[in-house]
Formats: sequence, structure tokens, C-alpha cells
Amino acid sequence: MRFGDILRLCRQNLWRRKSRTILTVLGVIVGCCSIVLMISLGQGINEQNEKMLKSMGDLSIVTVYTNGGYGGMMMGSGASSSSSSQDVKLTDESVESFRSVPGVAGVTPVMNYNYNSSARTGAGGRYLYDYVQIMGIDMSQFDQMGFKLKDGSMPIRDGEVLAGEWLAYDFMDTLKNGEMRESSRGEGCMWNNDTAQCEPYEDEDPYFKLIGTQLTLTTGANYQGDPYTQNLYGTGGGSSSAGNASESQNVTADMRITGVTVSDYNKGFATSDGIVMDLKSLKELIAKVDPSVAKQRTTNYDQVLVKAQDMASVPEVESQIKALGYETSSYEDLRKSLEEQSRAIQLILGGIGAVSLLVAAIGIANTMVMSVTERTREIGIMKALGCYVRDIRVMFLTEAGAIGFLGGLIGCIISAIFSLGINIAGMSYLGGGMSSSSGGDGSSGSIWTMLWQATVGGDDVTRYSVIPWWLYAFAILFATLIGLLFGFGPANKAVKIPALDAIKNSE
Repeated sequence: MRFGDILRLCRQNLWRRKSRTILTVLGVIVGCCSIVLMISLGQGINEQNEKMLKSMGDLSIVTVYTNGGYGGMMMGSGASSSSSSQDVKLTDESVESFRSVPGVAGVTPVMNYNYNSSARTGAGGRYLYDYVQIMGIDMSQFDQMGFKLKDGSMPIRDGEVLAGEWLAYDFMDTLKNGEMRESSRGEGCMWNNDTAQCEPYEDEDPYFKLIGTQLTLTTGANYQGDPYTQNLYGTGGGSSSAGNASESQNVTADMRITGVTVSDYNKGFATSDGIVMDLKSLKELIAKVDPSVAKQRTTNYDQVLVKAQDMASVPEVESQIKALGYETSSYEDLRKSLEEQSRAIQLILGGIGAVSLLVAAIGIANTMVMSVTERTREIGIMKALGCYVRDIRVMFLTEAGAIGFLGGLIGCIISAIFSLGINIAGMSYLGGGMSSSSGGDGSSGSIWTMLWQATVGGDDVTRYSVIPWWLYAFAILFATLIGLLFGFGPANKAVKIPALDAIKNSE
């Protein structure tokens, strides 16, 4: 019997009992929808976790510090850490040893300026930023470490520095009672009922543009802050002799901003709200403020940032650095924990959906058993006419597989529609959708944009149900295999019926 004949008989036999076939396929549809939608919700959680991790910055950064030190910017935020009992120092020799570790893409020491400092700019020093954060890094490792410039160029001369992305909004206007310009710093959005979209907050223009701005930095070993800030907030001290002595030790430095860094807290708070300068220049500034530092033969760094080649290399890089006696911190444990939680949720939700598919599989088995019972005489005639046993088995298995395939295919289509509805409802009532690229009139442009974002997602879109292509393929294949598996028993029963007994059967 040709396979085309088997397919034709399959279609005729299934259509002969339309009601029973439709109900059986409906059971498979319900089971397929259950398992696909449940897993899609887990995938949605996984996508949200990935976006949360990306928002934290560069996850391939490992922060190295010494025993009894601190884990830098990442400690206390769910980052993994390790401890060592050895009392080691972070020196230039340590930095070179880290560069030789396999899987390392870049290394830079990080030196934080631990003295109070104030920055002024504008005519007569009108704009003031008190207690400015200053960080020194190896500028030759800027690109290797994954630092990025939002605007401007790298410093190449003495006195040139980089500014954090939001530094301009930290300055106050001393001629307007300390007034500051407001900024959302790129976070959050506000729902606009007229355009039916969540639009970014509109930042006020800063008092000045950072690129090319000349800053005058005032600092000192005993520097307590700018007198204007102390008077403004009522923290100013008197004019004692001690105060005058401290004032005489102040150091001023002129700096010119040549570029603006992209904010990344994993690489330091100064990339957002401070000043980033070359390590050599910062050492010279510290030597002016505290001459005793210049007498030290070696420099002990607060921490060292090590960038792995990729996230998969982070565990091995951490392990090798720990073997050298240093402490490390990274987001590796947090990432693994989120992945395990997401995987567990998907298994639980998938298991719940699988129960419905199991019930549908029992329905397939029941339908095929009934079909074999009703077609016993037909089976006997086919055998008497010389039909191969394997053809009879294939015919019944094809019918069972067809029921599973149709149920899986229709179930995937319905699941896609439900998933789209879940995302649109979530974007409409819970937020997280409709970026500013949507149509501005709130009509068909916004509707189509919402449908597109609910389907494919985006950087600024939160999807609650995510169905990847492989889930569709898996669902259809799984439903088909379930049909074949639960149809195998009835098919074997059919081929074992003796031809003579089958022909005598009057049913």
C-alpha cells in the first residue's frame, strides 16, 4: 500500500466520525495551549531577569580587592564574593599578574580620590559641585575594559579629564540660592493618555555643556567643602585658627573635560556622577595634597577591575584570581541564581501544562481503541486482500499522529493569540511598553506599534509571555509524538486480530 493511499484512508476514517475526532483534537488543543502558555510565562520571567541584569551594567567585570578590603560598587547588591585568608596587596605587580590570566580581556587599577573636593565652573565660578567623586583608571585600558564614550574624545594632555554622564546635573547655581536642574537620569517613563504610550521624562537643559568645560577643582587633606555649601546648609564652621590652617593647605587644579562616559555603576559611580581621570594624573594630584604619599615606593590600589572575555569566562577568571590570594566579587552568582529560579519556574509551569496534554493523550488512546473495535471487519478484509501488517499499523499510527499534529498546530496558533493578548494587556495596564518611537497621534500607528512590540519585544518593552520559535516546534512535535505513542497500543491490537475472526465479526 502506498503512503498516499494510507493518507487518504486516514483522512476518510477521521472524517467518518467527525464529532469524536473534533472532540479528541480539541483535547489536544487545550493541552498544547496549556503547556505552551505556561512555558511562555516562564520565558517572560527569564527575559525580564536578563533585562534587569543588563541594566546593572557590564556583567563580565570582576572586581578584585584585598582581604579586609571591600567589594567595590557591587557588594551588597546580590553580587557573589569570595574571601581569602592571605593578607595581600594590590600593586602594579598584581595588575600585571591578572593580565596573564587566561580569559582576561582587560585590567585596570581603580584609585578613588578619598579627599573632599569641590568643582566650580562658569563666569566667576558661578556653578558649584561640592564633594565631587573622582576616580582614576588606566586610560590605555579604556576600550579593553568596556568603558564607552557617550560624547567627545579621550584625554590626551595633562589636565584633561572625562566627565560622568550626568555630572552636569550635579552642579548648583550659586547666584540662584543653590538651584539645580532636574533630570530623570534616563530612568522611568510617564504614561501619556493622549498618545497611549509611555514617554521618557523630559530633562531640563543643564546649565552648561560638559564638553570643553573648564573646571577649577579645590581640595586638600583637611578640606571640609566649599564655604557656599556649608553656609547654604548650615554646616559651616567658624573662622578659627585651625580652620585658617586647613584653608592654607588647600590645593587647586584646573581641568578640562574632553569627553563624557556612558554610565556604568559596575565600573564606578564616577562614570555617572563624577570625574574620571588618568591614574597617573590622579597620583600627581594626591601627591600635591598629601606629600607623604609621594614618598611611598609602591602604590596600593583600592581595587582592580578585571574584564573577562565573555560572561562564560567569568567563573574561571574568578577562580584563578582567588588562587592568587585575592578576594573577588561579580554578578556571576546572582546570574546563576536567577537562571536556576527561572528554569525551576518553567519546569513547574510546564509540568502543570503537561497534565492537560496527558489527559488529551488518554483521549487519543480512547479514540483509537474505539476505532479499532469498530473497524475489526475492515481490518480482516484488508488482511484477506493481502495488505501487509505493517501497513495496517502505519495506518492507525498515522491517524493517531494526525490527531496530535492537528491539535498541536491549532494549539500553537491559539497560544500565539493568547500570548499577544497577555502582552498587550500587560503593556496597557501594567506599563513597560510603547516606547517613544510609537506613532504620535495615538491612532493606528500606535496600535500597530503595540502589536509589533508585544510580538517581538524590544529594549524598552516588558513582555510577560514570550514564545520563542523553538517552543512552537517543540509543542507540535511533542503533540505528534504523544499521539503516536498513545496510538501504538491500539495499532498493535489491530494487527494482532486474526483475519478470519475479523471477517466473521458482524460489527
